[in-house]
Amino acid sequence: CFDGTVRLLDAKKMEGKGMLTGHRGKVKCVAYSPDGKRIASASDDETVKVWDAETMEEVGTLRGHSGSVISVAYSPDGSQL
Repeated sequence: CFDGTVRLLDAKKMEGKGMLTGHRGKVKCVAYSPDGKRIASASDDETVKVWDAETMEEVGTLRGHSGSVISVAYSPDGSQL
């Protein structure tokens, strides 16, 4: 997290599942979409990145914050971030 990466862990097997790389600052928060298909990550680099949970590839970056983004959450139906 301090190096701008998100490390994913398979909680059942207790082993690494992969890494999401792309932030240029510390990652502060991570949230899965309700359907489990997307992951959002918030960072000190003033962005929120959205990732495909299966391929672990970045699908978009939300810019426009004027400081660290310290939290991120999906709405219960997954329509809003």
